[in-house]
Amino acid sequence: MEVTLSDRTRVDCLTETYAVEVDFARKWAEALGQALYYSARTGKKAGILIIIESPPEARYLKRLRFAIEKSNLPIKVWLIRPNDLK
Repeated sequence: MEVTLSDRTRVDCLTETYAVEVDFARKWAEALGQALYYSARTGKKAGILIIIESPPEARYLKRLRFAIEKSNLPIKVWLIRPNDLK
């Protein structure tokens, strides 16, 4: 469920453990920054749910995972692909 924080920013999904940013694959870099910010504001672990609408968009997922791994960031990534919605 979306939650508005005291600074009026909105976390897409706030669970007991994670502050999750949900975004389309092409916006991977923005999602990365937002997830880190929401994690810092809430004290919860950072999470990103990436929506991949077509196979070519997998390149964005690779970029996201590369940035997370090379920066040693503690961010959990989940995926939604078209077949997941059937």
